[in-house]
Amino acid sequence: MKTIVSMKAQKGVLLLEAMIAILLFSVGVLAVVGLQANAIKNVAQSKYRSDAAFLADQILGQMWSDRINIGNYVLPSGTSPYVTAWVTQVGAALPNATAANAPTITIAPTAYAGPPAYTAYQITVTVYWQSAEELKAGLAAHKHVTTALITCC
Repeated sequence: MKTIVSMKAQKGVLLLEAMIAILLFSVGVLAVVGLQANAIKNVAQSKYRSDAAFLADQILGQMWSDRINIGNYVLPSGTSPYVTAWVTQVGAALPNATAANAPTITIAPTAYAGPPAYTAYQITVTVYWQSAEELKAGLAAHKHVTTALITCC
């Protein structure tokens, strides 16, 4: 036996279906917006990491070419004008890379008797940065550490 549904029972069903469809579409759009915001944040962090690696390699290259004066590159007490310019460059390229998050350079010499006799310097360059949001949240600063061995005279 067939049941016939009256038109009165069907009133408003189309409107309800449309509202549910709009709700589902809105949730999907919000999810896409959230993913986009997260992607932008990750791209910014990736840029900071690559900048830190570039800056560390830059000072190591300068130290390699100026091996005679390698002792002047220690940070925070270095006297080389290249170190001063490099620290300024780090502060300009990375957020909050000054004061408590200032870069450091340590140099540990090791003398080898040879033959021929020479000195090797293990150099560790550490670059720190911290975004404004991380600073407000009290999170630890990011750091990039590069270690190299430079032989000298």
